[in-house]
Amino acid sequence: MKFRRLVSVLAAAGAAVMIATGPAAAFAPPYDDLPTGPYPQPADVDVPKRGCAATLSDPTNATGSIPAIQVIYAWHDGGGNNYAAHVEKIAKIVDRMDWALDESTNYDQHINFSCRSGYDTSTYSGYAQALVVPEKIENGVIGGKTLTGVVAADLAAAGYDVPNRRYLVFEDFNGTAEAMYDTLANGGTGSGIGVAVSGGWGGNMLHELLHLGHADYVDHSKVTETPDVLSYPDVMSNPSFDWQLDHNFNNYYDPSETTATFYTDNYSDTRKVNVATWPFFTTPTCCDVGYSNDLLTAQERTIEAEAPYGYPSGFGTSGGGWMQVTPPGPDAATSARYYDGRRSLTMNVQSHADGFVSVTRKPAVTAGQRYKFWAWLTTSTSGNIRLRLSWYNSSNTLLSTSDSSLYGLTSSWAEYSVSAVAPANAASVQLSVMSPSGQTFAYQLDALQLNHCNNGKTTDGCRLPG
Repeated sequence: MKFRRLVSVLAAAGAAVMIATGPAAAFAPPYDDLPTGPYPQPADVDVPKRGCAATLSDPTNATGSIPAIQVIYAWHDGGGNNYAAHVEKIAKIVDRMDWALDESTNYDQHINFSCRSGYDTSTYSGYAQALVVPEKIENGVIGGKTLTGVVAADLAAAGYDVPNRRYLVFEDFNGTAEAMYDTLANGGTGSGIGVAVSGGWGGNMLHELLHLGHADYVDHSKVTETPDVLSYPDVMSNPSFDWQLDHNFNNYYDPSETTATFYTDNYSDTRKVNVATWPFFTTPTCCDVGYSNDLLTAQERTIEAEAPYGYPSGFGTSGGGWMQVTPPGPDAATSARYYDGRRSLTMNVQSHADGFVSVTRKPAVTAGQRYKFWAWLTTSTSGNIRLRLSWYNSSNTLLSTSDSSLYGLTSSWAEYSVSAVAPANAASVQLSVMSPSGQTFAYQLDALQLNHCNNGKTTDGCRLPG
């Protein structure tokens, strides 16, 4: 389930030069592994129909059309053409993929799908046939695994090589789960075809489509599959059960700040991406009902734009301690390369007074509403901290504070949180990590997040219980 280069495809003479792959697995009939979390799942009959963002008389000729995803049912002689039996199931999975994208956050965003004309899309049967195009893979391997390069080559030969299309391919045969993007720079044919394929229908398809979204910006993206990176279950790490996207907007997907980008591969790779800006998705607009929301900027979450040893912009200190962007270090323990493969903030605690590191900007809040502040922290030694919400009125006068329990940090990265209701007359809040006086140690801070709970625009109020 990784994005892989399309090294080569079938040559014009018919010779096959294919990417290396592991041993073939036994083929199982297509399935739809519907998600079990993290938000309530509608019954199949209640999943909204996405509909067609573009309609063409010929799906291989999209000149002048908006960028869109073309859905293809792929078959070969080994299993036959079962399009009639599967087309509505495929359409329902595609609709659920779009629903999952929109439901992941409190931003309105959808997938642009391409349809073909000639069908009555007022009926679900007609819509499904307009959305899903059948295509025979002429060079499909009977009795073995058909590699993705073969699928891509056959699609290109059939005319599915349009620059403003990406191809979501439901394989009805023994194939692979991959995303490929054929460019000359990658050693391919230069057809421009981008394909996301899987014989496991369901979360795998959304997973591979997101890999393809990265592919338009970078050659390969590990996202939450990066080794030595802590990850929260989402469709990139657990596609069979959890269809949410980047749950705290700090890894690959942030619809709240489309100018922000994120490193999507390990150091020293410098390529960055924000899949929310992929032109095959609609422009995200605030606000609607969705699972995740965050009131911080990308810099406040990740400290990723800073050079090591420097002073982290967007943060300030007071009392006993001083801070810096974490110096370079190993990939484990106290590392400069944490959540997104890049930077963290180091607070050097001094014993003479309570020490505070705070987000300088104070996000706006609504009195009487609940908010929750998270942060990931670690230390190479030991020490105690509290998380604090400081409430201010419209005149920037401090009203009160809400503190977490006293947490003892360890040498493993862990997430800590504090939740409270904004008091009467509160207009803004400041986020701080406080280290009680009497201690001398250093800790690392990263992956901050501030959720507005029960705001009427998120499914569960806050992304974790409590």
